[in-house]
Amino acid sequence: MPSYQILLFGISKDLLKSDQISYPVEQLISAGDLLKSLKNSYPALGELPSLRIAVDHHFPKPDFLVEENMEIALIPPVSGG
Repeated sequence: MPSYQILLFGISKDLLKSDQISYPVEQLISAGDLLKSLKNSYPALGELPSLRIAVDHHFPKPDFLVEENMEIALIPPVSGG
């Protein structure tokens, strides 16, 4: 069974009280489906309207197939000046 190692930053790190999670899936899935599945598994993430998933330092299209060995990160909404 595949498992994704997902890096957490900002408020997503605070909400899940960790800087990384291991997320098992039945089969490799797309970036869009992975983000949707994470929001379902962790309802607090669903409250972040502009939460994005990054794969290997890029923001992939929703249909991009995410491999186990890729660097995956959740990028929360940010603000700055």
